Amino acid sequence: MIDPRYLRQVLLAEIGPEGQARLGAATARVLGEGAAPLAHEVAARYARGAGFGALAEGAIDVDALAPADLVRAPAARAVLAGARAALAELRAALGLHGAAAEGRPS
Repeated sequence: MIDPRYLRQVLLAEIGPEGQARLGAATARVLGEGAAPLAHEVAARYARGAGFGALAEGAIDVDALAPADLVRAPAARAVLAGARAALAELRAALGLHGAAAEGRPS
């Protein structure tokens, strides 16, 4: 049975029930503190909200995910980097094209 929290995601063709099950079995590498605690907090919130089964330590390269020439405010850069990091983890877990996470070590 699908958790009602994820019903909107399950309705998306890119995710569906199978994809949501994959997310529930996957681990998102978004935890950490280091130089960008806000980016990690945002990424962790998005990953939990998407239904990842577990969260683990992982690097988030704010400079790569939110370049200063595009976003100047440090807090906005951290939020954007965290959101993009979580999205990259989601795409990787679902096996979607272009799933390699920018700014994350291989």
